[in-house]
Amino acid sequence: MSESDLKDAERKTYLSYFDDGILDIVAGLPVLSFGLGMLFDATLLFIFTWLPIILFWPLKQAITLPRMGYVKFNPERRRKISKNMVLLFIAGTLSLLLGIVAFLGFEGQAFDLREFMMEYGLLVFGAVMAGAFVLISILFEIRRFMGYAALVFGGWLVPYLFAIEEGLSVAMAGGLISLIGLGILVRFLVNTPVPSE
Repeated sequence: MSESDLKDAERKTYLSYFDDGILDIVAGLPVLSFGLGMLFDATLLFIFTWLPIILFWPLKQAITLPRMGYVKFNPERRRKISKNMVLLFIAGTLSLLLGIVAFLGFEGQAFDLREFMMEYGLLVFGAVMAGAFVLISILFEIRRFMGYAALVFGGWLVPYLFAIEEGLSVAMAGGLISLIGLGILVRFLVNTPVPSE
């Protein structure tokens, strides 16, 4: 087997790591939670928006690893994965800070762009949230996350175009992402049973 064949096989194995739908579910739940928080004016849902993210690794260990096993990638791939995780963490932190600034601006507390933020503050936050999905798509080579980014941004954009409650469209976007992830997970469970040995 040539080196290019090995790299191709490794890439396919790496991409199959995300074929279980867990990342999709875990990424959709915060959007759903945020939308429900807006819809019902529930601060508690905003506070715990990030909570589903901590389920990713335990779910991977309980569902994916018994079916696929552990794969040790070459040092170059491991460095790339580590770098991507750091970039994703930094981008997530910056997105959160930008979101806080946007909401402070929306309240007219942070800067003099009160009128702009009153009009488009939530849309800015939606763009930042969609940007996180684009980043996941680029860094981890998961194309469907580009579609999720469009869905998330659409959830924030729809209320500006039509007379619909913001929280409802955002919650629907997050719920749809999680449902797609659930469908992928069911397919994964059916197609990849736990080996008998």
